[in-house]
Amino acid sequence: MKLKKLSSLALTAILSVSMLAGCGGSTGADTTSGGGDSSTETKTEATDSGESTEATDSAEATEAPAANHDETYTVDFYDVAANFQGIQPGWYGKIVKDKFNMDLNIIAPQVSGDGAALYQTRCAAGALGDLIILDNADATECVESGLIHDLTDALSKYPNLMKYEKQIKEFNSQIGDGSKIYAIPLEMNNNGPTDYKQLHVYSYPRMGWDMYNEVGAPELKNTDDLLDCLKKIQDAHPTNENGDPAYAISMWKDWDSQYMENVAQIAKWYGQEVNGSVLIGTDNSITPIIDKDGAYYKMLKFFYKANQMGLVDPDSATQDWNAIVSKMQDKRVYLYWYSWQYGFWNSPARGEEGTNYVEIPVADTNLYQASDTYYGDGRVLCVGSQVSDENFNRLMEFLDWYASPEGVQIQHAGTEGLTYTIEDGKYTLTEDGLNRFSAEVIVPDEMGGGNWNDGNNQINQWIVASCDVNPDTGEPYASDMWSTSIEMNQTKTTKEWTEKFGAADDVEYLKNNGMMTVVPSINIALAIDTTDISLIRKQCGDVIKDSSWRMVFAKDDADFDAQWDEMTTQLEGLGFADLVTFDTEKYQPMLDARKAAQ
Repeated sequence: MKLKKLSSLALTAILSVSMLAGCGGSTGADTTSGGGDSSTETKTEATDSGESTEATDSAEATEAPAANHDETYTVDFYDVAANFQGIQPGWYGKIVKDKFNMDLNIIAPQVSGDGAALYQTRCAAGALGDLIILDNADATECVESGLIHDLTDALSKYPNLMKYEKQIKEFNSQIGDGSKIYAIPLEMNNNGPTDYKQLHVYSYPRMGWDMYNEVGAPELKNTDDLLDCLKKIQDAHPTNENGDPAYAISMWKDWDSQYMENVAQIAKWYGQEVNGSVLIGTDNSITPIIDKDGAYYKMLKFFYKANQMGLVDPDSATQDWNAIVSKMQDKRVYLYWYSWQYGFWNSPARGEEGTNYVEIPVADTNLYQASDTYYGDGRVLCVGSQVSDENFNRLMEFLDWYASPEGVQIQHAGTEGLTYTIEDGKYTLTEDGLNRFSAEVIVPDEMGGGNWNDGNNQINQWIVASCDVNPDTGEPYASDMWSTSIEMNQTKTTKEWTEKFGAADDVEYLKNNGMMTVVPSINIALAIDTTDISLIRKQCGDVIKDSSWRMVFAKDDADFDAQWDEMTTQLEGLGFADLVTFDTEKYQPMLDARKAAQ
């Protein structure tokens, strides 16, 4: 967005249960790209009528050219958000194949082994992908390199994309001379760029309500109290009901970028977000990630203390995200910190049993919470410049459907009849819908077969955020925000939680107690790394990641401190000060825009 326009950009976004985006980039709302290349955060607010608003300056859409579906089109889809690589399988793959005669061949740098090398190789070949999801700054660079297709003349022909014309044009005004359309921001909504209205905050401590009460439901003043509580829980339950080892904390490293992602996400509990080499605070401060008074050091020490207490899963340093999912489904992990992790265990039935996971307040926290992503979340979807005219029409047809009420509802809730039913205009989750992330839901052969989770949309990011309002229902697309789901979730767990903490939900509690600061989401493309900075960032990132993991498993305090000092010394020798200077200048426009939006 042009800086003079940024006063309108107060946004907020959270990932619903259906969005399992990898945090090595932005997983959607409330994340920053792994390379710190883009910044965003957003929020949503429905109109009084409950219907979403559309851009008032949208031109009337003209008719799109017909797309020929006679031949199967295997779409190379380069996707920095994906946790899966290969042809989209299962029920979602069948929907796309039946509607468009397309196979989506997902190319995922996050799971490729060397994402940077994959990106550079494909860029050098002049064909990054037919469809491309990138962080903002990388997309801008690819536009300048001629790798991205111009969408300017095509956009007005696609009515579902045109519903977000204002946001699309605002973002593209930053690219080149601002007159052309190259990129479609992701996670947009039309609810309005205002306050934070989600059911849950994005990152916060969460435990099983039954286990928390079993150990006396202690008041938690700080993270030391949190660890003591988790220690009691793990001592009482060293295994799950099947006898499998269970731990308070289980981590994974395949989402790491320039730092240890698990640490970066919980740093938000103490008012700072990691962006590249720096920490950005709720007070608009910028400090180096290695500041010993900062939240990265504090929460790295938290994981170290947890390991000293025997609370960290020894598989943490070697397992990937898929392994974690399996463990959560088997109740082998006692601390969650993402809101969407609820989907792997929580259900109304378990809520009535009192076993659902819920937020447990930690009194000294001041949560860094971004607003909903009205203007986008820091990533964009593009079409490759090498695509033929015929295939371009097919891709644009697909993208328009991807932004349509039908396409968006499928992305965020699955398919009618299997995961939800419709009665009197109300959408209601079925038993399979309630359990789709936490249990083995088998899909009928006529719908694609296999396990529901395996066949879920592996693109893993959407044009339209789940908090946007479906015009067919007047309610958000996110199934956990349907009135029927909210009613179903008024269980023993939620009622007892409300009685104890005196609030309807964690958002209300944290706001009422001054334990959360909502910062405006600003979706702008920031400065691109120079060649020298890119090299420094890679080298320093490797040191920070490797050192962070080793420090979690340090043998004692002296070893932890020695490794921290060794890390900072190594970073100094690699030019870390220059990187911090670059990132400080890089993120200042975002802070200026944020101040203007407040």
